[in-house]
Amino acid sequence: MTDNKQHTKLLGLVTLYYSEPSEAASNILRYIQDVEALIVWDNSPLENKLKEQILTQLGTNSPKVIWKGDGQNYSIAPAINFAWHYAQEQQYDLLLLMDQDSRWDDFRSFRQHVETLYHTSPGYVFCPYIIGNDRFTIEKDVQERRVFLNSGTIIPTAILNKIGGADETFPLDALDHDLAIRIQKTGYTIVCLTKHKLRHTVGDPQRMGALHLFTDNYGPLRIYSISKSHIIKYRKHKDWLTFSEKKEMFKVHYCLKFIRIILAEPQKIQRLKSFFKGIYDGITYDIKKTKQ
Repeated sequence: MTDNKQHTKLLGLVTLYYSEPSEAASNILRYIQDVEALIVWDNSPLENKLKEQILTQLGTNSPKVIWKGDGQNYSIAPAINFAWHYAQEQQYDLLLLMDQDSRWDDFRSFRQHVETLYHTSPGYVFCPYIIGNDRFTIEKDVQERRVFLNSGTIIPTAILNKIGGADETFPLDALDHDLAIRIQKTGYTIVCLTKHKLRHTVGDPQRMGALHLFTDNYGPLRIYSISKSHIIKYRKHKDWLTFSEKKEMFKVHYCLKFIRIILAEPQKIQRLKSFFKGIYDGITYDIKKTKQ
């Protein structure tokens, strides 16, 4: 545990879905000693035996775990909002967001750095450098960012209070981008503490089809979610997004995704139906329902 004289209370949140128990427990053990409590939000079907398997492997650390979840996949936003309200009620200063397959090199030093900055720069949201995802040039130890991945990010509870928590319009996809944009629109700053590393790969990219194209190979439900959510994100934040960010979004999630379904992925008819239905539902969604 950190020995910072101005000690803060840190609540962790990790989301699980059909995790391999030993891997999930191993990843959790890399940071559970450095949070005051950990909410485990299990999206696996309710009959799954994951809970007892993971708690057994966590051993003496398991009393720190608060096990929640509704047995439904594709829903991280409700987990964040549950953790946010719990942090309010129990007076936690900070909330750490984690995925099941993210692996810290040294979480303790990251927390210590966050605490030091939190007491001098209360308007910051903190994230590590993500090995397997980040490609930007590192220029300094504390470097501003426009977006973050949920996993590894620490958000002060006071900032979540100001923005009203997560927007459940985005149950999973584009949720991290929406959070990051709303945080900055409210006047706060996202910083990457570049010396601190988290190992995480988005999706499970693999080569498929006769042309051996890289694809995430998501099923129809996830394809629908991605197509719908990024259209809503564009409509909601188009005045904030740069031209290059808009171009990259449409290239990756729409142009290249369409090509990969046609040329490489299985279930082409089902996936194309989900792809176009997601676009249609994103275009016709009532944007007034979103949290600004």
